[in-house]
Amino acid sequence: MDVAIAKMMPCHILFLFNLKGVIIIKKIFDHQHKLQSFPVPPLTSTHPKLLEWIEPLVDKQQFITTTKAVNHFFDEHGDAVKLQKKLIKLKENTEGSWLTPFWDDSYLKYRGSLPTGMHFNILVNRPKLKIAPTIAELAGKASFLVAEYYHKIIDGEVEPVMLKGVPLDMGQYRKFFRSVRIPQNNRDTFTVADFDKRNNFVILIYKNNMYQVAVTNENGDIYQSKRIAEAIDIIFQTEQQEGLNVGLFTTAERDEAAQIYHDLKVSKINADNLQLIADSLIVISIDEDSNNSDEAIENLMLNSRNKYFDKTIQLVITKKGRIGYSIEHTAVDGTTIFAVISYVNEGFAKRNEETLYTSEQPTTRKLSWDISAEIEASIFKLAEMSQKRKSEFHVKSTTFDEFGSDEIKSMNLSPDAFFHMALQIAQYRTFGTLKSVYEPVSIRHYKEGRTECARATSMEKWALVQAVEENQPKEEVNVLMEAASAAHSHRIHQCRTGFGVERHMFGLEQVYIQYGESLGIKKLPAIFKDEGYQTLREDFISTSGMAYDNVRSRIFGPVVKGGFGIAYILLDSSISINISCRTAEKEQATELKNHMLDALKELRNLRVSKD
Repeated sequence: MDVAIAKMMPCHILFLFNLKGVIIIKKIFDHQHKLQSFPVPPLTSTHPKLLEWIEPLVDKQQFITTTKAVNHFFDEHGDAVKLQKKLIKLKENTEGSWLTPFWDDSYLKYRGSLPTGMHFNILVNRPKLKIAPTIAELAGKASFLVAEYYHKIIDGEVEPVMLKGVPLDMGQYRKFFRSVRIPQNNRDTFTVADFDKRNNFVILIYKNNMYQVAVTNENGDIYQSKRIAEAIDIIFQTEQQEGLNVGLFTTAERDEAAQIYHDLKVSKINADNLQLIADSLIVISIDEDSNNSDEAIENLMLNSRNKYFDKTIQLVITKKGRIGYSIEHTAVDGTTIFAVISYVNEGFAKRNEETLYTSEQPTTRKLSWDISAEIEASIFKLAEMSQKRKSEFHVKSTTFDEFGSDEIKSMNLSPDAFFHMALQIAQYRTFGTLKSVYEPVSIRHYKEGRTECARATSMEKWALVQAVEENQPKEEVNVLMEAASAAHSHRIHQCRTGFGVERHMFGLEQVYIQYGESLGIKKLPAIFKDEGYQTLREDFISTSGMAYDNVRSRIFGPVVKGGFGIAYILLDSSISINISCRTAEKEQATELKNHMLDALKELRNLRVSKD
């Protein structure tokens, strides 16, 4: 599951002094102009790789049929040549990435329900504190830290991120705060407010009531976290009534959400409230239902009480003091949003006193809504649908603690490749075949770069699966394991360097949709309807991996009906495996998880006993 702001903040400058007292001027996004544009791979690169990626997913007869369709498409007189020329022109005339407008459309034209189709969710470990804070203190501190990080972005105190000396695109940082997705018919919009330190606030949702909680004053000074906490605690102490859960409209399928949003905006009171939510730094949701971490990660995605899913960052605090995040995926990815999560986590863990910006007392205000009978009926209906939706999905988190990345590296294998080798064995044992596995690859070293897709199913892994299932000699299995690991890493490298398959084919298809007629292409090229190509593009298992030790669990919904979402965390000595699916596939999810745990141990034992 894992956007164009290269021009942003050209005038925000950080002044430093060297030892001689000479002023050094450092721009925040100093490296943005150095970033290369995302390339258009040559057809000669994509053609053979497309066949290579499809081969393990289909039978021999289908592969013959697909090969004909692929060769016809890439023929020197085929449609790919015309589409490629147009795509190259688009790249040449685009300041950012040629992929950005196509990719934004793919998010904003999504018409399903956001919580299960467009969000990713993160539950972090408890901060290690001597005294357990109250919920109000957690909310107050989180509000303070979010405001402080926002100010650091504005002031240029957030360093550009580098990976092995290579600068990464920082454009998504502009979209973290004061941003929201707005439902519209056919295609949503995404808005982000201009940078401004003054009169900032968060929206707190408690007992389905919404409150505007100030975090900076009219001069842009951040209120003390203890003062914000005191203001929030008054809300907790005085609010006894359950409100109408207006935020439920953000769980509806998007055309229905657009209609309710439009109906709400007829009233100026409601229009002002919706604008306040859009302008808020983040939404802070109080989860009153979760009693443990398993319930907390499930409720991040499936519980619609006290939520507003159109907001980019929704920080959730459970009644037991757990902190989670529900992130709307339109404009940000996990690789960037962890900058915020890390800053908040580290802020909680610090024992030193926070910076005093002002000792003033912040204000709070409860939002009142002007709700018609028709809107109220829609919300009650959505409440029923939300409960039904929760029963339709299954979420399970498991920690494998026998070994982790350190031991896998000691075997001279890539930890990510090792995980996906085990996953291929597990899916074969569960489903009797290998299906398409989505794995995102960050391409942030390109301007406006987000992700490429490396399909993790390969012929090298298929050979390994067969060898393991047939109990072939461990020496042979180890040779195949090394080949599968090398092939996995090579494919990741190809994707990272702009020579993947998926985004290129997506771009060619979008060029046909928008410009096909003017290019003389009268109908959709057969490749895009081919069963083998469609099998490749089906995200039967959608995965997302990371290595961040403060995260307890992660989850996102399955991408296709009957499919599975797998978020995994590769740590030094453990692996967190988080699986989501529809309830109808619950037993298969359990099988897949159990086979996965067995395969991890089996591969390790084969590897360490090779001699």
